[in-house]
Amino acid sequence: MITDFAARLKLPAFRVKQFNQAVYQQFVSSIDDLTTWPKSLRQELGSETAFFHFSKTQDFISQDGKTIRTLMTRTADGKLIEAVLMRHRDGRNTVCVSCMVGCPVGCRFCATGKMGFRVMLSADEIVDQVLYFARRYKKITNVVFMGMGEPMLNLKAVLAAISTLASPEKMGLSQRRIVISTSGYLPQFQELIKSGFRGRVAISLHAPNQKLRSQLMPVAKIYPLDKLLAVMDEFVNLTNKRVSYEYLLIAGVNDQDVHARQLVGLLNRRLAHVNLIPYNPILGESYRRSSPSQIRRFKGIISQAGIPCTVRVTMGDDISAACGQLAGKFSTGTSN
Repeated sequence: MITDFAARLKLPAFRVKQFNQAVYQQFVSSIDDLTTWPKSLRQELGSETAFFHFSKTQDFISQDGKTIRTLMTRTADGKLIEAVLMRHRDGRNTVCVSCMVGCPVGCRFCATGKMGFRVMLSADEIVDQVLYFARRYKKITNVVFMGMGEPMLNLKAVLAAISTLASPEKMGLSQRRIVISTSGYLPQFQELIKSGFRGRVAISLHAPNQKLRSQLMPVAKIYPLDKLLAVMDEFVNLTNKRVSYEYLLIAGVNDQDVHARQLVGLLNRRLAHVNLIPYNPILGESYRRSSPSQIRRFKGIISQAGIPCTVRVTMGDDISAACGQLAGKFSTGTSN
């Protein structure tokens, strides 16, 4: 927002510092609140640059008050995106951001994938999702790229957004508190690592063998499971960071004992963590959530093999904010 404006007007460095402090640390709500700048300079900035890139927002709050799902209308074209705030018991406030409108990956279990791809979001639009919640709650501790879209397919904007989020002069989030999820676009993932990103990585796995993964996730036909794991091994060797493998449990599809044992075979002796996610039903698919007893049984097999394994606490089910549900019945394209 500020870089081109400051360069054109040859603003002194302290003006940029004032802007960054007000917007990214004090979380002011408008350019008018940038009171360390003279009014004339604020007016000039406001005439050239959008302070917030969404013209309208609508919040849906879960019954327990811990999850807020927000629809945001893009000023550029009226298309809708979704962002989610999760307020955890331990005091963390996690924002789940979108990087696209829709998604081109087409995973069968995902509502966003059913939309197809609409448009890429800019870095400013990604950061604005975080700032929206920061202005209300002040403390944002974690950001996860797990909303609408595949981060590896909008990597330039994602990296620019991370630069803003992690910059000490701006939001100052540690990269350890930033998670990027990918379904497995390997060339782009390797670009991510070459860029110097040393945050956390989550792989949307969802199946323990190539045949089943290809049925659920079209990307697996392009980048097979063995190649995916080889690239993750390279990442671990380079960073010594554990990879989180996300695994949706779908009744009768990928939740049987044989699947758990196959998953152990894949991840045994790897620096890995398995995050089991109870499936969240979506329109147009007959998939069902695994029973609590089967989830416990599946987790037991993984844990007994010595692989760290947790079951994600479902948040926001009642407002369609849980994993795989974004873009359900609201984000159909443009707002009315």
